[in-house]
Amino acid sequence: MRIVARSLLIFLVLLVPSGQFAWRNKNLAEFAYLHDDGVLFLSGQSLATGNGYRIPSLPENPAQTKFPPLFPLYLSLIWKLNPHFPDNLRLATVFCWALLVVCVALAWRLYRSDGFGEKRTWLMVGLLAINPYLILFGCSMFSEIFFTCCVLAAFLAVRRGTAAMTLVAGLAAACAYLSRTAGVALLVSVPLWLLWRREWRRAVIFAAAMLPAVIGWSLWTRAHLPHSADQTLLYYTDYFGYRTLNFGADNLAVILWKNFDQILYGVGSLVLPKVLDTLPVKILTEVIAVAMIAGVVRLARRGIALDYALFALVSTGIMLVWHFPPNERFVLPLYPLLVAGLVAELEHLGGMLKIARRHKDLSQRVAAGLFSAAVVAVFGAALVLELFVSFVFLKESADLKQAKLNDLRSAYSWISANVPPSAAILSYDDPLLYLYTGHRGNYMPLLSRWWYGEDHASIVNAYRNLPAYCRSRGLEYVYFTSEDLEREVGDEDRLTIQRAVRETPELTPVFHAGIGTVYKLNPR
Repeated sequence: MRIVARSLLIFLVLLVPSGQFAWRNKNLAEFAYLHDDGVLFLSGQSLATGNGYRIPSLPENPAQTKFPPLFPLYLSLIWKLNPHFPDNLRLATVFCWALLVVCVALAWRLYRSDGFGEKRTWLMVGLLAINPYLILFGCSMFSEIFFTCCVLAAFLAVRRGTAAMTLVAGLAAACAYLSRTAGVALLVSVPLWLLWRREWRRAVIFAAAMLPAVIGWSLWTRAHLPHSADQTLLYYTDYFGYRTLNFGADNLAVILWKNFDQILYGVGSLVLPKVLDTLPVKILTEVIAVAMIAGVVRLARRGIALDYALFALVSTGIMLVWHFPPNERFVLPLYPLLVAGLVAELEHLGGMLKIARRHKDLSQRVAAGLFSAAVVAVFGAALVLELFVSFVFLKESADLKQAKLNDLRSAYSWISANVPPSAAILSYDDPLLYLYTGHRGNYMPLLSRWWYGEDHASIVNAYRNLPAYCRSRGLEYVYFTSEDLEREVGDEDRLTIQRAVRETPELTPVFHAGIGTVYKLNPR
C-alpha cells in the first residue's frame, strides 16, 4: 500500500505542470488559432445537434470527410452537456486534460511492460509530463493526445500475447485510425512485428479487427465527398484530392528533403523547445534528434519497444512523402518512444565518457571531462527551458491570444448586428467567426507547394486576387487582421499581403477594431 501511495503521489506531482496550465488557460484563449481544433469542435457540434457529420461553418455545409469521426464524437459530448459557446470551452479544457492524464498513465504502463525499472520509468514519465508541447496539445482540442492514447493502448494489449488481447489491440488500433488516419501505420507495423515473431495467427486477428474501420471510413468518405474541383473544398474535405495540387514529380525531391529536415527539427524541438529559431540552435536541436533516434535503434536491437519502433518507422515514412511539413505536433505521438531512446542514448554516452575519464592519457581525460560538461550544460539548459516554457511562456502566449480574441470579438459583435445573416464571410479564423456570429464562410488556403518551392510571388498574388476569389466562393465580406497568415508565412510576406488588401479598390472598409478590419466586396 505504501508503494502504491508513493507512486500515486509522484504521478499527481507530475501532473502539476499541465494542471496549472489547464486551470490558468481554462477559457482556451488559443482555441482555433491553428484552425484544425476549431474545425474538429464544429464537427463535434454538428454531431451533437443532429446535423450529421458535417462542417457547418462552410457555405456548402459539406460532410466532414477529412477528419475521421471518433475524436469529434468525443467532443460532441461537450456540446451535449453544455451547448452554449464560448461557455463550454471550460468544459472542453477538462475533457482534453483528462485525455492527457490517461496518456501519461498509459505511457507509465508501457514503459513497465518494456522491462524498465521503476526509477527509469518515473524519469521518462516525468520528461513526458513536463513537456510543453504535450501540455499545449493536451489542453487543446487537437486529436494527437486522443490518438496517442489509442496507440499506447494497442501496444499494451498486443504485448499480452493472447488471441483475445490481440483482438482488443486491433480494436484499439481501429480507434486510433478513426481519430487520425495516420493510424493506418499500425495496420502495417503491428502485423509485421507479429510476423517477425512468427505469430501468423495473431497477425491475422489484429488485421481483421482493424480493417473494418479502415474500409468503413474509406467507403463513407468516398460516398460523401463533394467531388468538386474547388481548391478550398478540397482543402477542407479531401486529403488526397488536395494532395494532388501540392505533390508531384516536379517537387518530390524538395518535399522529401524539407520534410526530412522538419522531422528532425520537430523531434529535437520536443527536447529543446522552439523558442529561439536560429540556425545554430536548429543544428543543435537536430543533433539531439539524431541522438534520440539512435537511442530508439539501440533499444530495438535489444528487442525493447520494437513494435513501437516499427510504428515510428512507418509513420515517419508517411510524413516524409506528405504534402505538409511535419512539425512538433505531427511527431508528438512518437514522443513516449523518443523519450526512452533519449534516456538510453544518454546512458550509453555516459558509460563511454566514464571509461574515457579513467583513461591513462591525460588529454583523453580532459577531453572526456569537457565533453561531459558540454552534455550536462546542453541538457540542463533544455530542461530549464522546458520548465520555463511550460510554466511561463505558454501562459504569456495564451495572454497574447486573449488580447487578439478581444479584438476579434469586437468585430464579431459588429458583424452580428450589421451584416445580413445570409452573407458569407472570408475570415482567417472562420471556425471562430461562425461560432460567434453564425455566419458561414472560409479561409483561403495557400498551397503548401508554394512553401516548399519558396514561391513568395504566388502567396502574395493569391491575396492580390482576393475579390475574384471571394466572388468564386460567393463571399460578400472579408474580415482581415494584421495577425492573419501568422501560422503560414514569414513577416515580409505578411506585410506585403496586408498592404495589398488595404490597397484593393474593390474592398470597402466598413468597420475597424484593434488588429482587424471588416471589408465589403463591391458589386462587380
